[in-house]
Amino acid sequence: MTNEELLQKAKELVEKSLITTTDLASAGKLNPVQSNKFIDYVIDCTQLKGNVRVVRFKPESLEIDKIGVGQRVTVPKSEAKAPQVRRGVHTSKVTLTPKELMTPFEISDNFLEINIEGESVEDTVVRMMGTQTGNDMEELMIGGDTLGHARLESDMIDNGSATQYVKDSYMALFNGWLRKADSGQIYDWHGANISSTFFSRLLMSMPVKFRRVRKDLRFLCSLDHEQLYREKIASRATGMGDKALESQDAQRPYGVPLIGVPMLEKEPLVVQHIVFGAAPDTQALRYGPVDNVIITPDSLGESPVTPYVVNVDYTVNAAAGTISTLGGAAMAAGGTFKVTYTSAGQVLLTNYANLVLGIGRDIRIERARDIFRTMTQYAITTKIDVEIEEVTALCKGINVGLE
Repeated sequence: MTNEELLQKAKELVEKSLITTTDLASAGKLNPVQSNKFIDYVIDCTQLKGNVRVVRFKPESLEIDKIGVGQRVTVPKSEAKAPQVRRGVHTSKVTLTPKELMTPFEISDNFLEINIEGESVEDTVVRMMGTQTGNDMEELMIGGDTLGHARLESDMIDNGSATQYVKDSYMALFNGWLRKADSGQIYDWHGANISSTFFSRLLMSMPVKFRRVRKDLRFLCSLDHEQLYREKIASRATGMGDKALESQDAQRPYGVPLIGVPMLEKEPLVVQHIVFGAAPDTQALRYGPVDNVIITPDSLGESPVTPYVVNVDYTVNAAAGTISTLGGAAMAAGGTFKVTYTSAGQVLLTNYANLVLGIGRDIRIERARDIFRTMTQYAITTKIDVEIEEVTALCKGINVGLE
């Protein structure tokens, strides 16, 4: 895109948002038009537009009806004889139960007075927070896990400990698409690098009935994996290579759009709870190879704790993805432990409509004055949930390399 096109896109996003301090409805609750505009704005700020199914709703939960045919329904026809069998359809439901999210922030009176934008900076800050809300929602939708990852306290709060860990309660709100995809078709690339062969094999791991219409399928990967694949295509001395080098158009391995998702990490963070037996006991992790292993009690919460010590309490075989206890008193047999680690790259393949994002229409952007601190306080409140409508129609490639 040219600079002019980028500026126009930014202008359209601002105009779409309707996130201005003067447009707020009574008590901060957005009216239906504003709610839809806000949802459009949030989705436009991510890579999800056109690559997942967005469902907007009012009630506290939403059921999506599923209907399908699981076997052959056609039988031989004999003259003057009725078929001896009758086939039907299979029905079930997918339930979305959104969790409430809040983006709280403050603007000081002093900042309002001295900034270069003057009074309009208030609207600018609110829009920036709306954009960040979209990014945070994408992070949760992709990588959420109800077990809750162990994170350095300094990563979660200002002036937190740089050696002790707390539970990431935000990412524990619900299981995101990566975690839910573990129930789908799993294809292990065993650490080999991203390539056209990988995409071919991942496609072949999908049941044939789900890959008939390739234009509706999507490969979802990290930005780094998308860039490395683009680099390989760009090295070809062909028109396609020039296009990959010079444009931002999506690559289409085997006719399927390849979408780089900013909040899908090149090495996703994974969490498991594992019970160890009497030492020495070795347990295999969900993925391998692994890196950056941190082990804490499974009861980890908001109070920071010191993690167990590698080569003192346990050892790690990073290549194999296994952990072995060493028999110390700290990790006693029969205990349950939270294991947080990074895995090699992961790639999703499915019909874009199979990834369901539910967003409640009851959106609030509220403002209040703190007269003693001379601050204006804001809170953006939303409700979201994600689901996979047909998990057998989703394929997950794991252990994808980065060369």
